[in-house]
Amino acid sequence: MCLVNIMNIAFIMPYEINVLKTLDNASHLNLGNFILIGDKKKIMENCFKVSIDYSHFAIYDCPEELEAIDFCHDFLQNRRCDYVAFGKIPASYFNRIMDVKEEAQIGAVEVIDLPMLRHYLFVSNSSRHLNVDFDDKKKAIIQAEALIKALNIKKINAAMITNLNNKTDLLETNIIKMILKDDKFNNINIFDSFTLANLFSINCPNNIYQTHINLLIMRNYETTRIFIDTLRIFTDAKIASILVGGKNYAIDFSETKDNGDILFSLLILNKIFKEKKNTCYQEQSVI
Repeated sequence: MCLVNIMNIAFIMPYEINVLKTLDNASHLNLGNFILIGDKKKIMENCFKVSIDYSHFAIYDCPEELEAIDFCHDFLQNRRCDYVAFGKIPASYFNRIMDVKEEAQIGAVEVIDLPMLRHYLFVSNSSRHLNVDFDDKKKAIIQAEALIKALNIKKINAAMITNLNNKTDLLETNIIKMILKDDKFNNINIFDSFTLANLFSINCPNNIYQTHINLLIMRNYETTRIFIDTLRIFTDAKIASILVGGKNYAIDFSETKDNGDILFSLLILNKIFKEKKNTCYQEQSVI
């Protein structure tokens, strides 16, 4: 595995024109080998409509939805690809493809490139539940820590976005601090609790522009979606939506806004892939 220098990423039912255009651009940028799984005839026809040379892709013909899902699951589990990407398929199939038990949750980490920040901003959720407790937030931090470390970012400065008048929120923050300290996550620094208004206010002493806060933990997944949608309306941020299932990463195209977000998502996975390979090479050199 360590000898492969380019990532292989499988796309399940990538019929949207904007997705195919972005993959064509990414192919020319040599960002990866792109495997398309779905109705081959439909994929080829959509490529032809916008003058895309589909010979750049490996296309596996699985016309039926369940057939494509099972094929993609086997493809990933047999390590014939490094990552997967979902088009417009029901979220209920995500667990099957990523081989996550139904009772478990697939988490999500948003990677945000804000023009006014010098570093990436991450937002992490361990589930899509409306009601979450300190354990869910702790899992979200640990989940983000693995992805952030994979991007070769050494230090995590996390801000808990809370209601400062809610004593339960403040108690949860202190519990999480103690648990992470006991579990030896020494590279994670938990700042005091914030409201979003204070975090993005120049007048706040610990605002996001003057500190190196790079991880936000929201109250729940719904709050995250509102925050992300607001960024998309009022800023030129590029946002990658990375799903986390066990040790597998995936792109959720249903959460991307445009071609720029899709390309940014591919760039993030490509960087993770390269950092992983660099680590592998270093370990082989030591041996």
